[in-house]
Amino acid sequence: MKIRKAFPIASLLVLSGVLAACGPTEPSSSNVSSEAVSSSEAPEVDSWETPDDYVPFEGDPKDLTANITVWHTYGASSSPTVTWLNDQIKAFQAFFPNIKVTLENHSNYDQIWEDLRKAISANNAPTMAVAYPDHVADYLDAGVSVNLAGYINDPIIGMGCDDGTNAGPLDDYYGGYLEECVSYDTPGVYSMPWSKSTEVMFYNKDVFDLNGWEVPTTWEDLWKLCGEIMAVAGTGNEEFYPFGYDSDDNLYITLSEQMGIPYTTAEGDNHYLFNNDQAKAMVSDLLAQYQKHYFVTKGSLGGNQFTSSKFQEGNLYMTVGSTGGTKYNFTTDFNIGIAALPQYDPENPKVISQGPSMTFFATSSREEIQAAWLFYKWCSNSDNTCQLARYTGYNPVRKSAFETESYKNWLSEAVSGSEAGLIREAIQFANDNYADAYFTSPVFHGSAAARTAVGGIITNVLLGSLTVDQAFETALNDVTTAS
Repeated sequence: MKIRKAFPIASLLVLSGVLAACGPTEPSSSNVSSEAVSSSEAPEVDSWETPDDYVPFEGDPKDLTANITVWHTYGASSSPTVTWLNDQIKAFQAFFPNIKVTLENHSNYDQIWEDLRKAISANNAPTMAVAYPDHVADYLDAGVSVNLAGYINDPIIGMGCDDGTNAGPLDDYYGGYLEECVSYDTPGVYSMPWSKSTEVMFYNKDVFDLNGWEVPTTWEDLWKLCGEIMAVAGTGNEEFYPFGYDSDDNLYITLSEQMGIPYTTAEGDNHYLFNNDQAKAMVSDLLAQYQKHYFVTKGSLGGNQFTSSKFQEGNLYMTVGSTGGTKYNFTTDFNIGIAALPQYDPENPKVISQGPSMTFFATSSREEIQAAWLFYKWCSNSDNTCQLARYTGYNPVRKSAFETESYKNWLSEAVSGSEAGLIREAIQFANDNYADAYFTSPVFHGSAAARTAVGGIITNVLLGSLTVDQAFETALNDVTTAS
């Protein structure tokens, strides 16, 4: 299934040749679509405009002197990704000799979120950090997020400028990734794409070929196929399910987006829209499919099990998971196929955009932020974003990454049927099929709690812990209490 339908974000990419040029330029109001953000409100026109208080860079970037700290979640210094980062720091500092870059590991995204909130309270935040947009919303609420619009438009160190970072123009980023940068409830650009992932369906190609099954492209086709599979493979095996979904949160949010069901909004005081009859009908249908033993989720498996593990064991024939977690779906026991996420309406496809961005903190000096901006541009240029993808399994954030020598070398090195080969295939599949279908959810203080709460709806209903009505009432109470 190839998803290439025209998508409203294309109108956002008037940035091509506008923000791509060096100089303080902004898109005009006539060029910004009112539907530019798929699942939330359109980004404000002035989100991309240089703020009035921005001070342009002066002089030669190579003369910039600053010490910057980068917080990450890539593990110890011996990990492949941190080794790669250290190599980038050496190359960066050879070109910008007066900038010192220090890395600091913070285990995982929940940990870095907690540590950053403590650091912000103590006025001790780093210069920049990897972060999810829901977390950035909290930093923005605390008043410490840097609006990057001025840096993007800067005539000397702006995006696409010849400052030695080799970072191309802004329109080289995928549009869905740019949406996230301006999806906050305050106009401005408060994060930049770092490494991204989405979801694909991994399937057991051997059993599909053996039985002559076609890979389903819609949810209706999926449930029909699940019935056929159960008749062949499901008898007497309680461990077996035809289909799995590794994220209860994403299942709820993606289905809501595909079906046009209200979820959340960044506008006004009432952010939480998910407690509605359409959503309840959606969850009730999922319960009916679960009761037929057609599918299972990570939450309904319990015991911190993953559907990817059941797929590896042969106790699932299809599973939806993150491209960033492709390696967890790999096995040498059978051949693995990669397909698009099932759609409610194939003519209006929706797939979630995830993965960390980079955010910057206003507690640092102007020189430190300028230096951090240069380091971000260096690490996210076409060649380097491709290299980062190789180490993390996440998608490159620039379209041109797929034309680099790094990527071509990867194509030749990643043997089909190997773990590296599957990772490369998943990334290439997303690039070939999803470019115009990405969506991001509204981001606001409390949006992280909303994700957890709606995932809990599915888990609790499937397990029978709560009725549909009770699950929605509990979720709404959880998010309003957390807010």
